[in-house]
Amino acid sequence: MTLIILYSALLVLGLTLLGVTVVRVLAGGIADAAAAPPDAPSDAGGSARRILDERYAAGELTTEEYLQRRHVLEGGE
Repeated sequence: MTLIILYSALLVLGLTLLGVTVVRVLAGGIADAAAAPPDAPSDAGGSARRILDERYAAGELTTEEYLQRRHVLEGGE
């Protein structure tokens, strides 16, 4: 009796995970990461650049500050 309950629970868990995976694939959740453009940043420096771009776009930085910080992120001094 205990084995039947265990197998039933595993079956429900497996079907739930399969359903979640199918929904994510159909919604493009998994495919979006694989279809990222080749120039998309994938490292910590890329995320720093993205944050810098967002702050500049929001008007938090002047053009001079933006260019200086971008230069530093790209390996300049």
